[in-house]
Amino acid sequence: MKRGVSKNFKTILIILFALAILTPLGLLTQNPAFGEWTEEEIKKMLGFVPEGLKRYAEIYKFDLFDGYSVKFIHNQYIGYILSALIGIGVIFAIFFLLKHLMTERK
Repeated sequence: MKRGVSKNFKTILIILFALAILTPLGLLTQNPAFGEWTEEEIKKMLGFVPEGLKRYAEIYKFDLFDGYSVKFIHNQYIGYILSALIGIGVIFAIFFLLKHLMTERK
C-alpha cells in the first residue's frame, strides 16, 4: 500500500471507529432510525403498508443482533457498537473482495 493511501485508510478507519462508538446516541431519541420503521410506523406515516413490505417483512431477521442487542451481552450500548463494527467490517470485506475480483480480470 502506498504511503498516502495508507494514511488516508488509517484516517478513514479512525473516523469510522469513532462513528461506531457514537452509535448508541441513537438511543437518546424516541424516534426510530431512518429506514428502520415498523409496519405500524409506516402505516402511521403513509396511511397504508405497501404489499411488498408486508410480504417480505419477516424474511430479514438476523437473530443474533435482533434490535441491535446481542443475546449473550446484556448491554444495549455494546450491542449497538458491536453491530456498527461488524457492519463496517462486512462492507470493507465486500469491497475488498470486489477489488480483488476486478484486479484479477485485468
